[in-house]
Amino acid sequence: MLVTLLFIFFNPEGNGRGEAMSLYKEILPVMIIFLMFAIAFYAEPRVVTDANGMLLNYPSLGNSSPNLSEKVVGIYLMPVLALVVYVALLLIPRIEVYHKNLEDFADQFWGFKVILVFAMGVIYVSLLLPNLGFFTRLDPALIIVAAVSMIFFYVGYMLNFTKRNFFVGISTPWTLADEKVWEKTNKLGGKLFWICGALALVSLVSPADGRLWWILLPVVLVAIGTFFYSLQEYKKTKAIHESRRKKKK
Repeated sequence: MLVTLLFIFFNPEGNGRGEAMSLYKEILPVMIIFLMFAIAFYAEPRVVTDANGMLLNYPSLGNSSPNLSEKVVGIYLMPVLALVVYVALLLIPRIEVYHKNLEDFADQFWGFKVILVFAMGVIYVSLLLPNLGFFTRLDPALIIVAAVSMIFFYVGYMLNFTKRNFFVGISTPWTLADEKVWEKTNKLGGKLFWICGALALVSLVSPADGRLWWILLPVVLVAIGTFFYSLQEYKKTKAIHESRRKKKK
């Protein structure tokens, strides 16, 4: 199925060698997703369930007792979600208005797909292992936080390379309206996401019930801050253009 989708999205008859190379690069994230489904098939008859066949989700983030979920949902949700997210990311270059701009940072965008799928795989395994009888004393939240931090760090790196588009990067009405505003805002956002990644790691040594705030609150503040920063930069740029126009007159 995935191979068929890849040939649809990357038709070698289109741009020849370039499209074929793009197809080959997608093998890595596809293999990660394939491995997640292989683990799911292996785990299904072996996971620990209660008398009603419900899957035990081991405690994390300070919860005192396990949560319960449907066995099929608990085992297959993350692999299916990873597949859906990956296919959605494959679609972006096909529907993006600024398609050529995406090509300028294609390598960084490919890296994002790999990092995101890999992080989802790591989170999935950390949640599944205790149900298979391995590392039952390990708090999955520690692995989840580390994986989320890795995503933040990579996003911070990628934002330094993004070009104006609707889907990848800090996209506001003002960054889309002006290339320089896009560049300034995304470079600032890159630095702020590195801080988000660092704060997520700090949450590992914080009380368990406060970890979520260390992760979510900085991201919300970055979103709000870059939104108003892009507006301010656009106003500055517009004022400069207006000043130059008046001088020419």
